Amino acid sequence: MSERQSIESYIDQHFSETLKDIQKIIQIKTVKEESTPGAPFGLGLKKGLEETLEIGKKLGFKTVNLDNYVGYAEFGEGDEYIGILGHIDVVPEGDHLKWDVNPYSGEIKDKFMISRGALDNKGPIISALYAMKALKESVPNFKKRVRIIFGTNEESGDEDMKYYLSKEQPPKYAFTPDGQFPVVFSEKGIYTFSYGIKFDKKETSILDIEGGTKSNVVPEIAKVILKKELYSKVLEEIENLGETPSEFEVLKRDGNIEVICKGIPAHASSPQRGVNPINWLFKLLNRVISKNDSMKKFIEFMSEVVGITTDGSGLEIKTINDETGDLTISCGIVKISTENDDILVKAKFNIRYPVNTSEKNLDEKLNETGKKSDVIFFKENHNAPLYFPKDSPLVKKLQKVFKDVTKREDQPVALGGGTYAKLMPNTVAFGPNFKEFKGNPHGFNEKMDIEMLKQGMIMYALGVLELSK
Repeated sequence: MSERQSIESYIDQHFSETLKDIQKIIQIKTVKEESTPGAPFGLGLKKGLEETLEIGKKLGFKTVNLDNYVGYAEFGEGDEYIGILGHIDVVPEGDHLKWDVNPYSGEIKDKFMISRGALDNKGPIISALYAMKALKESVPNFKKRVRIIFGTNEESGDEDMKYYLSKEQPPKYAFTPDGQFPVVFSEKGIYTFSYGIKFDKKETSILDIEGGTKSNVVPEIAKVILKKELYSKVLEEIENLGETPSEFEVLKRDGNIEVICKGIPAHASSPQRGVNPINWLFKLLNRVISKNDSMKKFIEFMSEVVGITTDGSGLEIKTINDETGDLTISCGIVKISTENDDILVKAKFNIRYPVNTSEKNLDEKLNETGKKSDVIFFKENHNAPLYFPKDSPLVKKLQKVFKDVTKREDQPVALGGGTYAKLMPNTVAFGPNFKEFKGNPHGFNEKMDIEMLKQGMIMYALGVLELSK
């Protein structure tokens, strides 16, 4: 029996066990929470990491927990190691009523596992752990050191991998099953920033406004509390907007009115697949709020300059790239906050940009555009684009495995989504799904095709084998 046949046989025999352990980790809610002693990202993530490492121990791997920031399971020998990186943190699940199953059940229906984390990224990284067990058991002369790394902060800042690199050496080669098959040779840069404006609470008809919780998610809902005298005007302007892809609901509450705008959530790397309720709420407010309102300047800016497009054209940052994909922008959060005794309304944005623009260009353009409208620009986080030549050893070896296993001719791909590959040297994304599969990460009914998951396991095992040569 060949090495590949032995690996496939082991995966087949232990696949039900793999699925059960994926479900076990999915059933732990691992959304980032307030830091507590010993739990930098909350108790749910601490428990999730501990249980994941227990699975590694059960499979016979050496496990290490780096202060609940990140953990790993490893086997083999040598100074250098090959790594597989994934994350067990997830974004919030949203309205449970919009899911076909309990979002933390791991339920399998029609050969799909449907749950938050099934695709992004618990399913793939736990399956990779079992794929390494298959490699270890099926190829007994394989002695290279392999490490499966479990992050806990990929969705909210990547502090986990920064902590890892402060404690451990980077891998010789690595991949993360958090992108797409075949090999992801390029990832767009990620740039987050906010626009805001100070306003006088006594001189506005807006009592509160909020929408979204994560900058990397197109939110489902945005809402505003307005003074009651605007009730008729709101209803009139909703009618004047005509047919829109968003839905508005107007409620009378506590002597005021609440306007709720409902959109369609999506991942910020592909905001065009969703409908952003924040953008549409500002479109409505621009028709409703008077010119002497202290928040009007910001409302006009959001409605007329930012607009409803996702290509950045209103902010003069539109960038086209045929090889890696164009720039996209999404507004993920809007809220009122107090900073240094000033009251501000702020909107937080997430940009995914290709290699033919730059951090410096975005800094200058966004600041300049804000100044034109007397809006304050706040730069926040930045991760530079990732780019590996298609003929680099890491890309070529994994591409070979993909073609050998699938018999497909897909070429290496570029993605807008950001992965750990941006932070970890010598790393690309590889898997977990084919380009035609739409698993709806960050949305309702996130799912993973379990046959695709199994085929991915074969490629992870053979990929490590190939990278070790």
